[in-house]
Amino acid sequence: MVGESIEGLKKRELLRSLIDANYVGDLMRKNFETVDPEMALSDVVAKMKSSDLHEIPVVDGKKLLGVISYGTVIRKKNLVIGTKAKTMVESTPEVTLDTPITEVAEHFLSSGYRHLPVTKGKTIQGIVTRASVISVLPKLKDVKALKVGDIMSNEARAVHEKDLVKNAMMLMRDLEVRTVPVVDDYERLVGIIGIKDIVHYSWSGTSTLRQSRGDLAGENNPVELEVRSVMHEHPITLNADDKLTKAIDVMIENNISTIPVITGERMVGVITKYDVLEMMASVRNRDMVYTQISGLEEEDRFSLDTMEREVQSGLAKIAKITRPLLFTIHVSKYNNTGNSAKYSLIGRLSTENSQYMAKAVDWSLGQATVELMDNLDRIVKEKKEHNLDVRTRKRREKV
Repeated sequence: MVGESIEGLKKRELLRSLIDANYVGDLMRKNFETVDPEMALSDVVAKMKSSDLHEIPVVDGKKLLGVISYGTVIRKKNLVIGTKAKTMVESTPEVTLDTPITEVAEHFLSSGYRHLPVTKGKTIQGIVTRASVISVLPKLKDVKALKVGDIMSNEARAVHEKDLVKNAMMLMRDLEVRTVPVVDDYERLVGIIGIKDIVHYSWSGTSTLRQSRGDLAGENNPVELEVRSVMHEHPITLNADDKLTKAIDVMIENNISTIPVITGERMVGVITKYDVLEMMASVRNRDMVYTQISGLEEEDRFSLDTMEREVQSGLAKIAKITRPLLFTIHVSKYNNTGNSAKYSLIGRLSTENSQYMAKAVDWSLGQATVELMDNLDRIVKEKKEHNLDVRTRKRREKV
């Protein structure tokens, strides 16, 4: 086990050094779109659409004030006509020309953004994207051996083609994602719908500035349409055995972030730029395991300390078997009636040797976390026992 750990550490350090040998200045766009803080939000969204951006910097002269994102727009249930850009500005993680690429990958994970401003002091220098960061991987030898199935998300959620668009919006909000697959009555993949499709319809085209009682892009807009009327049909797909480098190339060439993974006509998972960035961030040098909990509603944040305590306890147990590098949990809440709600947790763990996924459901957020960590511990132990059995059989075959 020690030998495996040393070998895994060497590979991880080599991959980190190869990734961080790249320079932010070589990956960023030096020509980029910005908006003025006084610009109307409807004009901001139109500019984001024409430039195919998920986020756009808000600047005062050359000073960066922050960004406006589609995520912010869709989270606002009612936006008053005439809303100014300055009222929707969000701050961003600091990225400079000297920031290591593995750290930039981590910033993409923590912020959820697709584009991050690169600054010098408070002055914006350029824009770095998820695509530009993951573009450094296909040329690396260790990455060429990886398959889509090695890092894809198995617990892929989808919407039905006859669901209302508002259901897709709710799922995006709950999962904190911007694209979801679409299936039919037989669970066959028939399309894909993204946040841009919804926002574009709300704010432009035939529904330009849909005005209803002074509200804009609220819950009473195109969300009453069926998903199949807005979705993209015949989405690009991959198989679990396809090379990871192929997935990265397809994402970059087609400017997409999410690719359904199928067997026959059935979806078995998805691979996203987030998954690739998660792998990159996992090799970053750090003293502690990088952990992130997403999806918590404000009213549930009182449970955060309990969750973090259970997570650290669980990771300490796992560390006796394999070294944890990066751990993320996403919380979804449903059956929210009266004073009770059920919590669904999905955890993804990256270690120096492998990646693991576990899930848990409970009426108590704390108990769901305990169950999640127990499930993860069991999966890691089962993988260890499986590897030992494989090595034992190989030794016997040589005798």
